[in-house]
Amino acid sequence: MQPGTLAFRITLVLVASFVLLQLAVLAVTGLSGRSRESGSLGLPDAAQMRAMIELVEALPPARRAAAVEAFDGAFYHATVENAPPPPSVESLQGMDIGRAYSLALPDRRLSVTGRVARFPTITRLNPWPGWWRNDPLALHIALAGERPTTLTIESQPSEPVRRLLRQRAALLGLGGFVALIALSLAVRATTQPLVRLSRDIRTFRGEPDSPDLAVAGSRELRELAEAYNEMKERIAELIGERTRILAAVAHDMRTYITRFRLRAEFIDDPDQRERAASDLEEMAALLDDTLLFARTEARAQGERRTLDLAEELRRLAEIHKELGDPVSVSCAATAARVRVAPVAIRRILGNLVDNGLRHAGAVHLTLGGEGARWRIDVTDDGPGVSAEQLPQLGRPFGRVDPSRDRATGGAGLGLAIVRGLVAAEGGEIAFGNRVEGGFVATVWLPSTEADAPRAA
Repeated sequence: MQPGTLAFRITLVLVASFVLLQLAVLAVTGLSGRSRESGSLGLPDAAQMRAMIELVEALPPARRAAAVEAFDGAFYHATVENAPPPPSVESLQGMDIGRAYSLALPDRRLSVTGRVARFPTITRLNPWPGWWRNDPLALHIALAGERPTTLTIESQPSEPVRRLLRQRAALLGLGGFVALIALSLAVRATTQPLVRLSRDIRTFRGEPDSPDLAVAGSRELRELAEAYNEMKERIAELIGERTRILAAVAHDMRTYITRFRLRAEFIDDPDQRERAASDLEEMAALLDDTLLFARTEARAQGERRTLDLAEELRRLAEIHKELGDPVSVSCAATAARVRVAPVAIRRILGNLVDNGLRHAGAVHLTLGGEGARWRIDVTDDGPGVSAEQLPQLGRPFGRVDPSRDRATGGAGLGLAIVRGLVAAEGGEIAFGNRVEGGFVATVWLPSTEADAPRAA
């Protein structure tokens, strides 16, 4: 159970409520422990004490112990001892209690012993009950007679009552623990559908054939799943409609571009004829990039299959070397298998390499492993990109160079297409500058193998 989750918060509220409930029970129990006019919780008041003394003194010494047992069994423990009262405890609270009984029983010699409450103002326990340690607060009163006899009233309950209280406390604690477990399981059962729902929502990337969410669970969850499925269908329809519109526009524009190419052949000036042809080529390339970007957003990239990234990088480097481009590659793995659409991966690598060659003299490809993912670094020795312009990379029609000349970067759709393709394949991409100079584009793709990448 992770902190910050709904299950953690509900469980925290339940545990806090349980603790507060126990504290409230303790407080209510302790409220009756406030000092009364002539007594405290666990000790009888002055009137009761006087009646007990008179009754015990009226009996023969041999029968006093049996009579005191009749007083026992409540929330105080009474005994008779053939000894004088012990010295009083040296504490302010004990002295206050002894003074209160001395004023009510002026003709009696008495003393107070035992432990008093550690925090009487907060706990309101006066006197200390002595349930866990054998040091209860006790009131000792000397009885009249020939032999020294003392009536002792301890603030703790008698043994049968203490046993009953311990059993009740154990049952209460066990019941509370079981209740917390049951509530935790109930919270988990309630929040688990939300976890599955959020996980399924993250898998939606605008694909028209993305599966719908299962409509199950509580009424609120069913309504949320139905609303999400309806929204997904509308988004897929809008993306598909946009792609169809762009495709239709691109088709019609190609027709006009073809006508312009034919008419450009009739331009007498060779320089102007070449410029017109170059502009038409740029227009055609812009249409292709725009349509590809739209299709990338629609995630229509073909069937996925297992592909070896190391082999793809070597093949790409060899193709560029045949063309005379300074492209090198180094792989830290003998094989790097991923399950992707081959067309998408080749377009990703091709766009990144072309972008590096366009702005730098040489490009280097590096393949390595990071946990369950493969990492591809496409580095160059160019001037790099300023820190202010780095966040703009990968946005549609956002370029570092404000011009639209394809010789210096085109319409700004290349890196946007790459970012969309990487996201469609379940990967990540980041752009940055090298410490030693130059630009680097890093692509992470999930490995199809459960084990770590194998080093070469």
